[in-house]
Amino acid sequence: MSENATLAALPRQDAGTGPARALRREGRVPAIVYGGSKEPEKVSVEDRRLRWLMGRGGFTATLLDLEIEGSGRERVIPKEVQRHPVTDRPLHVDFMRVSAASELNVRVSVALLGQEDCAGLRAGGTLAVAQYEVEVVCRADSIPEALEVDIAALEIGSGIRLSEIVLPEGVRPAGDDDPLIVSVSAPAGGLDDEEEVEEGEDEGQEGEEEGGEEPAAD
Repeated sequence: MSENATLAALPRQDAGTGPARALRREGRVPAIVYGGSKEPEKVSVEDRRLRWLMGRGGFTATLLDLEIEGSGRERVIPKEVQRHPVTDRPLHVDFMRVSAASELNVRVSVALLGQEDCAGLRAGGTLAVAQYEVEVVCRADSIPEALEVDIAALEIGSGIRLSEIVLPEGVRPAGDDDPLIVSVSAPAGGLDDEEEVEEGEDEGQEGEEEGGEEPAAD
């Protein structure tokens, strides 16, 4: 796992819609830090830095060092991000305090490998990704950046389920379900035009051979 990202935060006193809007006009996003043996703490973080971290992907599976002015450093993981329904900009973030040994339920991205060599895709099949993220349980200091799934051997009509993925050491599925992760299906249009023409020509040739020459009239 890579080194923890850092995020600076400022303490805030006022709560409610008005103060939250004022913070956003200043380019900051209200947030709350909770968990552990401490009381919840209201803070705000820089909108620009937050959106950069979110843009890297897997934000809610990212361990962060939150540098709170006047309070010191807190190791946290983002648990929930409220977004604007139109602009999708972050409106509020919940951060949960964790220790290195804390066991967490996190959603981790799926990374597909071997697409260029996939037998089913080379035969004209269509890739169908059923799960872009998978919920797993692991220690806070062992969150994988992604779960690698090699699809090179997939044929048309076959797929890979969660139980078939080799998970990193210390990582296990969060539930008992065994969801389909990815599959390769036959193309919606069936055979392409060239294949259909060739097949038709073959059938015509077979018919001529079977029928032979037209018998002479009496």
